[in-house]
Amino acid sequence: MKINFSKLFFVLLFFAAAFSAAAASDGQLLVHKTEYFDIIYAKKSESAAALIAEYADSYAEEISSRLNREKPPKRMPVYIISDKEDLNGYFTSSPYGRIVLYDTLPGEGQLSNFNDVILKVFYHELTHAISLKYLFPLLPLSFKEGVAVLFESSDGTQGRLHDPLIYHHLMQGRIDGVSPSWQQAADRRDIYPGAFWGYLYGAAFADYLQKIYGMETYAKYWHSSFNLFPMDKTKKIFNKKLTVLWDNFIDSIYFPQEVQVPMPSIKGKNKSGFNVTAANKNGFACFDFAQKEVLFYNAEDVSGKLKKLFNANSSLSNLSFSQDGNYLLVTDLIRTVNGEKHRAVIFDMKAGKFLDKKYFSIRDAAFCGNNKICGVEVGGQFSQLIVLDYSTGNKDILFSAGPGKSYSVICNPVFAGENKIAFIAGNGLKRDILILDTVSGEIKKLEFEQPLHAIRYLQTNNSSEEPVLTFSWAEKNMLYRSAFYNVKTNTLKVLQKDISGGTFFPVVLSKPGFEEIFYVGMHAKYNSLYKIKEKEFKERASALKPFTAENAAPLSKAPDVGILKQKKYNYFSWLWKVSPSPVIKMPPNFKKLGQSGLGIKLSGLDASELLSFSFSSVFYFKPFFYQPEFEFKVNSKPANFKVNVYDINNGFRYRRTGITLGTEAVIPTESVYGNFLLNAGASFETFAFYPEDFGTEKTLYKYKLGQPVISEEFAAGYSYKKIKQRLATDFFAQDISAAEVILGVKHGIHLNSKTNAVVVQALANFNTPVVPLNLKLSSYAGFNAYLNPKQNRYAFFGNSAFVGMNCFLPGMPEYEKASKKEGNKNGKIAYGFGFDGELTLFSYEIQTGSFWLPIFYNRLNLSAGYRNVVNFLSASSKTKPDFYQSVYGRLTLRISGAATVGIEYAHPIEKGVKFGRFDAVFNVRF
Repeated sequence: MKINFSKLFFVLLFFAAAFSAAAASDGQLLVHKTEYFDIIYAKKSESAAALIAEYADSYAEEISSRLNREKPPKRMPVYIISDKEDLNGYFTSSPYGRIVLYDTLPGEGQLSNFNDVILKVFYHELTHAISLKYLFPLLPLSFKEGVAVLFESSDGTQGRLHDPLIYHHLMQGRIDGVSPSWQQAADRRDIYPGAFWGYLYGAAFADYLQKIYGMETYAKYWHSSFNLFPMDKTKKIFNKKLTVLWDNFIDSIYFPQEVQVPMPSIKGKNKSGFNVTAANKNGFACFDFAQKEVLFYNAEDVSGKLKKLFNANSSLSNLSFSQDGNYLLVTDLIRTVNGEKHRAVIFDMKAGKFLDKKYFSIRDAAFCGNNKICGVEVGGQFSQLIVLDYSTGNKDILFSAGPGKSYSVICNPVFAGENKIAFIAGNGLKRDILILDTVSGEIKKLEFEQPLHAIRYLQTNNSSEEPVLTFSWAEKNMLYRSAFYNVKTNTLKVLQKDISGGTFFPVVLSKPGFEEIFYVGMHAKYNSLYKIKEKEFKERASALKPFTAENAAPLSKAPDVGILKQKKYNYFSWLWKVSPSPVIKMPPNFKKLGQSGLGIKLSGLDASELLSFSFSSVFYFKPFFYQPEFEFKVNSKPANFKVNVYDINNGFRYRRTGITLGTEAVIPTESVYGNFLLNAGASFETFAFYPEDFGTEKTLYKYKLGQPVISEEFAAGYSYKKIKQRLATDFFAQDISAAEVILGVKHGIHLNSKTNAVVVQALANFNTPVVPLNLKLSSYAGFNAYLNPKQNRYAFFGNSAFVGMNCFLPGMPEYEKASKKEGNKNGKIAYGFGFDGELTLFSYEIQTGSFWLPIFYNRLNLSAGYRNVVNFLSASSKTKPDFYQSVYGRLTLRISGAATVGIEYAHPIEKGVKFGRFDAVFNVRF
């Protein structure tokens, strides 16, 4: 049997690339070249591309000048993604410097303070690209994000350093007495508030330093130096210790000295992740992002406790009650095979379940009377206020915003009376409340005699008789306050005092003559639900005045698509620019250092991230062996494709040479916690097995390859994982509920013996909430194949070759040195069962950064477990199974939200075994 694998490889590569490019949701990508950038985009993102094309080069020169660089870095790709509905962007230096931007608009939050949204996100990421272009950039996230947020805010009006929401959190940290040390704010916590402290305090610290010492001195952070680490570098630049500078910075944060203590609105636990609210006549609903639940507070329930309505996606962004209070409209963000989409669904309060009807790509969806839903549709950098009749499906566009228009964004549409919708229209932090008549199209603007700045979280009481609008607002040096406006009486009342936690998402019940306002207080480490008396608010003068969008001067830059010189993007144009990285293969133990492997890995990536490859070369010296590995991958969605070619030394036990073709698909569900999983693969491999005395040879090539095997595999399953957070404790702060069920089939042909083997295997994996227990149940049945637990692979009966690819049952490598008698491996039928149970005994939140390295210690876990494999090597009922069992313990450290490192000791429960096996634990999730 002769197979030309080189031809097969390129044929598969061609079809995979062609299929992926044709199936891409964006269609054909285009590229526009400037002096410093390749701007890569789809046709529907040409407005964003035009804006970046016009300003990118001048931004690069401006940032370089501020950082005292002679010129911008070498040419860089900027890839604009069109299938996202949640704004983000990032810079990465691997395998080369590139910027990725999502062509959409922000929801309410940290990034809603820009007039020129895509330009400011680009400016932020470009600051990363230029500031990190120096030798050994080892500063932590807070320093890296600090300079980027500082620069995004440099025009004096836009950016996070001009947003009162940012200063609310800085001041609240002082009030709560939990302002972090520089290490605690250094990087990403993997519990609330996540990376927010790094951005928040990093930016404020950068602003503090450059105001005192000047930009020229501050910019030395981003120059090459022999002082690599933050403490040494800070001492060298400012001649002061970092801890001293940080303490001075924290002391400089202004906070109001007279702060009113808030009044809780619920009884019992009131420290969690409460944020989004909506009110009806009986009470209010709120979303708890820590527990991933929507709760309801009944104002007439004397118990004062919250009732759970339903489990919710962590991406929930808006709640809105119908005017009769019987239905709750929920907006969240879900993943689909066509990209992420905003979704609106209706929850029946009486029936306690969701209705079947769903609405996609609508933000801030709200009931607005007469069987109608209003919301915001976003297309790239433009947004539209729409009204949708959910009985007929008819849609009307009522108002538009975007670059070069009177407003750059619109958000928070709410019911404001019969045939009226109120909404926020804004240019960054300059925001107005407009009220639109859906019949006449007339728009009125709510004008304040004393301006209210940075208006957020517009809400309604949903009353047709006496509609009341509530919202939050703040100036820079105050905690967030709130106000309410009675549409019927044209009465505005404003909170004019600081309350600890601020007053966010304020709501009033749809009853005449209300006496209380319910709201969310945002503290440094948690949120709480509070209430305040209506009499605490003071009346101010206001008026509704006619508004015409055409007469308002735009504050955002308009795109000029005529400047684009479009060419088709070549997917291979950036693929060849590789990044080298070292490869170190550790020996089985430190007595055999000659069995270490050293080498290099070259990685390449297409700028649109569709195509990638890697090639590694590793040398083992005693005995000598050269190990090459090559992988090419097409990162299409929902399925990717990859080809691997390799010649591997597997732990000095055997050599495996071959080619593997594979595909994987993750099919999302409407729950962000669950996915369906599919993977398939085929391989051609051949093996050489080493004897015990292999170390006496100079090379491993004495042991010739043989026993060629062709194998195929298919697996399908479902995975669910939901993490709740306990925000009021440092012990067992995460509560994980997870389940995974996978069924797999393998087929292999041993070519020498012409033996066909088939293996069917299954895995069920569970994480239990409350009690931190992980249970794995697995099984297999094989024809002409059996499980080798020590190697954790399936092998053919009658020889030592492996059937190939993955095994679901627990591996038992600790049995390699145990003198265990095993059954006869010359049968036909085999089957077996596996069990693995692990209990977390101790979990402690460290959540602090390293003094030296740019890493962040999240959590220390100590666990113990028991695993076993029952392996039947014959279908005969008289044959006793091989029984493997071990106890083990793990001590692991979670680092930077992505890596788990530690040590495991596993001890076989076997006679004569005095010592088990130590293994390093190293798992990285990119």
